[in-house]
Amino acid sequence: LAALDLSGFALQFADPVLRDDKEIVLAAVARHPDALAFASLAIRGDKDVMMAAVRGSPSTLELAAPHLKDDKELVLTAVKQCGFTLKFAGDHLKADQDVVRAAVGTNASILEYASKSVRENRDFMLALVEANSSAMAYAGTALRKDKAFTIQVMRTCGEALKSVDEKLKDDAEVVTAAVMNSGSALEFASDRLRNDRGIVLKAVAQKGSALVHAMPTLRFDRNVVLEAVAQDGSALAYGAEELRRDKDFALAAVGLNGMALQYVTPELKVDKQVVLRAVRANAHALEHADSRLKRDRETVLAAVLQDGAALAYALESVRNDDIFMISAIAKQPCVLQYAGERLRNNAEVVLGAVKSDRDALKWATPSLRNDRDFVLRMLRTNSGAFEHVPEGLRADRGIALAAVKSDGLLLRHVAEVLRHDKDVVLAAIVSKPKALDLAAPSFKSDREFLLAAARRNIEVLRAADPQLMNDRSFVMDAIRVNGTALLFASPEIRKDRNAVMLAIQAMAEASMPRDDDDLGMCSSVGRASCVETFAASNTLRLSALAYGAQELQADPEFVLRAVEVDPNCLGNADLRLRQDRDFVLQALQRNGLSFGGAAPEVTSDYDFVLTAVKLDGRALSGASDALRDNKAIALAAVTARGDALMYASEAMRSNMEVVLTAVELWGPALRYAAEGLRGTKEVVLAAVGTWGLALQHASDRLRGDRDVVLVAVANDGLALLHAAPKLTDDKELVLAAVGLWGAALEYASKRLRCDRDVVMTAVKRWGVALQFADESLKKDKEVVLAAVSTDGLSLPYASAELKADRDVVLMAVKNCGSALAHAAEALRGDKQVALVAVAARGQALRYAAPALQADKQVVLAAAKSWGSALTCASEALRADEAFVRSVMQARLATVGALATKTTGPARAQWSTMSL
Repeated sequence: LAALDLSGFALQFADPVLRDDKEIVLAAVARHPDALAFASLAIRGDKDVMMAAVRGSPSTLELAAPHLKDDKELVLTAVKQCGFTLKFAGDHLKADQDVVRAAVGTNASILEYASKSVRENRDFMLALVEANSSAMAYAGTALRKDKAFTIQVMRTCGEALKSVDEKLKDDAEVVTAAVMNSGSALEFASDRLRNDRGIVLKAVAQKGSALVHAMPTLRFDRNVVLEAVAQDGSALAYGAEELRRDKDFALAAVGLNGMALQYVTPELKVDKQVVLRAVRANAHALEHADSRLKRDRETVLAAVLQDGAALAYALESVRNDDIFMISAIAKQPCVLQYAGERLRNNAEVVLGAVKSDRDALKWATPSLRNDRDFVLRMLRTNSGAFEHVPEGLRADRGIALAAVKSDGLLLRHVAEVLRHDKDVVLAAIVSKPKALDLAAPSFKSDREFLLAAARRNIEVLRAADPQLMNDRSFVMDAIRVNGTALLFASPEIRKDRNAVMLAIQAMAEASMPRDDDDLGMCSSVGRASCVETFAASNTLRLSALAYGAQELQADPEFVLRAVEVDPNCLGNADLRLRQDRDFVLQALQRNGLSFGGAAPEVTSDYDFVLTAVKLDGRALSGASDALRDNKAIALAAVTARGDALMYASEAMRSNMEVVLTAVELWGPALRYAAEGLRGTKEVVLAAVGTWGLALQHASDRLRGDRDVVLVAVANDGLALLHAAPKLTDDKELVLAAVGLWGAALEYASKRLRCDRDVVMTAVKRWGVALQFADESLKKDKEVVLAAVSTDGLSLPYASAELKADRDVVLMAVKNCGSALAHAAEALRGDKQVALVAVAARGQALRYAAPALQADKQVVLAAAKSWGSALTCASEALRADEAFVRSVMQARLATVGALATKTTGPARAQWSTMSL
């Protein structure tokens, strides 16, 4: 054993008794497997010993006892390491498909050791040939002569044609199958078939270079050679020289495959027409053009337009031509890499390239890439190029901010120190929330930072620290910022009633319009009504209840409370509640907009839907399509609420009775009527009678109908805005409009804005309408007096002469003290005028002349109604202690007088005096 530990071959010198000892032999083969040759025949019949030997040296299978050469496990172990050991296996295993398959591997020649029965097995041999075409050479003689089997093989492994019977190599059907799988198989076909035009065409279509195996006569065949070239441009090398110097043929060849230019004759490589055709097919064909064409601008540009990298084949003179290069770079930015230093340092040229290809920046000169101003301009052009900005500038805070504002994920390229900068990280995650993963880890648990980020983009919470999202106080703060934050909260918080309700409120408020621009028609029907309409039009919006725990979605009391806040909550409630008719009615009573969330079987129940729309017409929004098309239901809905017309079907919005009922109740419903009814006078008259601005939804013809427009402006003067142009010149109609709403003068015709009666009527209603009057009437003292008596702030629109008229200015400041700001300078220095102004509004002191701001009487008068009057007093008065006391006494006296007229402390009646 000690000897064997040094060399297994020492076994040959051991006593025969020990050469029959299993432990001894195992030790020997462990050191040198081939030492098995010195073991006794008996021990070579031990499977453990043999397994140890063949694992170390598979050829030791030869030394195994006969019965072990038939052991499948042992033989498989050997042949998987060395297929040739199959020759040592027993005959039984040489016929075993598993063993033979494992032995053959990638060396088909091993099949010669397999039994004949295996090599004659169709399915087995087919599988082997598919894996290795050379296996066909070792198939049984009968198989190699079997046409059906051979065709089956050829379809999956054409190269196996080299091993089939010679007769089959002359069989058109067999060869066709072979070349269609692998064009190169043409090499092994008979001479007769290599001269067969049809077969050769199929071969070169599969692999163009197969043309080399065609008989010489077919290399003169234009169609055959073109078919080959179309597949592989290099195939032209095997075409007849006669074809390679034929210009027409060359044009056809390079048009199919530009790289065929390499194999045309030299005189054609200098032919501009041929070369242009080639480079348009493949830009890299320029490499094979004559040098004279490599400096031809048109040829090079044609190549560059296909692939900018083709410029590498152009001559230096072309690459040094700035005008050409600028044109090429504009079309193919990658050309910049071949430009001279002057162009690569030109900011405008580089910016143009970067705009189309961000990678173009890497070809700019180092000095340009280190230019801060240039980099900032570049980021506005294509921020994606930031990754090619030098490291020093990627540490510049201003540049980093510009980059991440454009694309937050560019945070990965900013300097490490800036990934700790709150402003930079915030800008990044507002753009792309996933950028939080690229920032310093501490940001994921920074409460204040995450809340600030959530205000801008709630998705940032998806990447927040899970422990923080389990912190109730933080989640509640996040929900106040955006109700969707509940989605990212822990399961425990999503069970919290207060947290879920807060989220529902936050999401409902966020979905409401922020100003009248969002509402469409709020000016006359009122904001509250419009908010309801807005909410009704969004009944399919997801509510925060969807993010709450399932137990809350199934809690009737909680869902009803939620529906009061957000009607969409019913749609996110448990299915059993949405199917419960009694519960749905309760929800409908809490919020009529909730019906759309009921289960389909409820919203398609005729009797139930009829009950629902009578309760609240807006329930029609959630009814099934069939019931929204039902006249009785539609009538019931619009009778309950005119705005329910918006949810009716197209047919019902075309129904006269339904629409008339809706607009008589709610004029704005006209906008939802079918086009034909918006052109029906009876319908439009009913609509504008309840809401004059419904005129905007009438047809063009009725907006030109005097009767309709008269009714509209009598309801709302603003309706004149929607009248046909010809009616804005109708004096009676315009008088009716401006008499109701003076600002309608803006929409009157130019002629009527010159009409004294019309303008006088308008300014008496609203003085500021004077701004829309003709310039001639802005000089009319009587008209201007009427305007300023209605609203002193109409004085700015009076003529310069009347702004200097004492009567006009006195009337204006009496009505509104601040009108003093628009009086002529002389009158702003008139003490009587100033006293009237500050008596009306103390703040008018701001507009008085400096001399009057130093007048004690004027300042005292202002102080009575304006506690901060001293802020506009002269420096001398503010330094006069006695005067300051008198101001305070005057102000407090005014406050005391107010206190006697109201209940409660006097302190509540005035604002803090500013000393």
